[in-house]
Amino acid sequence: MALSCLFVVQGEGRGHLTQALSLRHTLTNAGHHVEEVVVGKSRCRAVPSFFQEALEEPVTFVDSPSFVPDGQDRSVRPWATLVHELRRTPTFCRSLAAIDAAVERHDPDVVVNFFEPLMGLYAMWRRPSFSIVAVAHQYMFLHPAYQFPPGWRVQRWATQSLARLSSVGATQRLALSLYPAPDRPDKNLSVLPPLLRPDLFQRDIGRRGPFFLVYILNSGYADEVIRWHERHPSVQLHCFWDRPDAAPVETYDDTLAFHQLDDQKFLDFMVRCRGFVSTAGFESIAEAMYLGTPVQVVPVEGHFEQHCNAFDTVRAGAGIRSPRFEVDRLQAFLPRYSDDGASFRTWVRRSRRRFVQEIEAAAGQSARSAPTPPYSEPEALRAA
Repeated sequence: MALSCLFVVQGEGRGHLTQALSLRHTLTNAGHHVEEVVVGKSRCRAVPSFFQEALEEPVTFVDSPSFVPDGQDRSVRPWATLVHELRRTPTFCRSLAAIDAAVERHDPDVVVNFFEPLMGLYAMWRRPSFSIVAVAHQYMFLHPAYQFPPGWRVQRWATQSLARLSSVGATQRLALSLYPAPDRPDKNLSVLPPLLRPDLFQRDIGRRGPFFLVYILNSGYADEVIRWHERHPSVQLHCFWDRPDAAPVETYDDTLAFHQLDDQKFLDFMVRCRGFVSTAGFESIAEAMYLGTPVQVVPVEGHFEQHCNAFDTVRAGAGIRSPRFEVDRLQAFLPRYSDDGASFRTWVRRSRRRFVQEIEAAAGQSARSAPTPPYSEPEALRAA
């Protein structure tokens, strides 16, 4: 029997959006139906156009909590975020009503929540009878084996609290990870590889161009990229950002260009680059691992989750972390990088069916699936 599914997606950044597209593709291929997608949007960051263009289902946008950046659009201001978002409580009440209306329209068998905290609040308010499956890499923060960066005790507590809030009422949490870890049935927690978009699987891997690819979550880092480039003008850089008022391509000079974020174009550059320098978003790191591309991650200032992702990048053997966009650090790392991504690709591909089985199990239609065979752990993990 086909399941009726409602997706609720946190729209901040790119990762949860591409994860939702990937899971939609897998579920529909298995005969299930996604009826509608509710997207929690940020007040200061537009949802990329590629997301809605890739969907046939109706999309409803609701206002969702988001981080407050500093004046240079570089770092996150945690306390300003808390105060500002508390003042927006009436707005979020309207968002909860919009989620409730979507539920009434479709009466879903299961809601798949991609780390949207409003869905956790909705579950506390309505105590729904349908199943909820929570999907995000942030649920690894609730795994006893997860290794956090040293220190950051308050931020660690806050991050784990947000993970718990977003998954209130969830029948199952699917924790996306860069490396395998045991499932924890006692915590309703299953560990799976990243949900990568199907387009990635069709790309030819192996041919590398002479350039480095750069992705900046906050456009305020563009000045830092330019300063480094002016000291190293012979190094070719293609940089992607999502500045709302930017042209499709802004050419700085012969070896530096800024591109407005475009899903397919970004992937084309990712496949061909020598190395990838990025703010520490989980999805981009996972894509680079799949392609066997060495990574340098620069966590956004004040963004604890990005520091966790940067720490995990090194632990998984995917690359290095750095406090600044200094590409010469990645250049120096290239001779030491040896992972071609083959074992990671196998793990990702073999697990696609398991996502369907987990959702079917949560909806009560099948028994829980057997664990997916893990890939060989990187040497850095075995030594940890």
